[in-house]
Amino acid sequence: MKVGFIQCAIISAVFAIAGYLVFSTAALSASLPVSVSAALLISGMLTPWLASLLNSTPTKQASSSPSDADVTTLYVGNLPYKANEDAVKEYFSRFLPVQSVRLMKDRRTGKRKGYGFIEVVTDDIDQTIQKLNDTTFQERTLKVRPAKDKADE
Repeated sequence: MKVGFIQCAIISAVFAIAGYLVFSTAALSASLPVSVSAALLISGMLTPWLASLLNSTPTKQASSSPSDADVTTLYVGNLPYKANEDAVKEYFSRFLPVQSVRLMKDRRTGKRKGYGFIEVVTDDIDQTIQKLNDTTFQERTLKVRPAKDKADE
């Protein structure tokens, strides 16, 4: 995930305000310029870290897969409504390394919609889909497909 300049500025401002509040309440007897200086110091220490986020890309987690393996997002449909992210991750981890699981919920009700997306480490997406599609998970037959980008819809 790339962090934009605006997000970096907002995060930096939040840390500066938080630092100011911490130092000003911790040292009520201290003068205001000391607290402001401490907040700016905290903000200054965080700025290089925030700047590195601007130019960084997500790093792959260490896995047992070959180093040239790619992270791929898969659509998983026909999930049981009672399934949670941990159960889905545990199930798919039996087949291949899983980086993340996102199960979709209805915004209004908060109930799960029965589908989600998993990020997996694999260098052969077709074989992975063939292996996982039509498998049974919590008495439901899963439908696994490559995830489409939102722009492709």
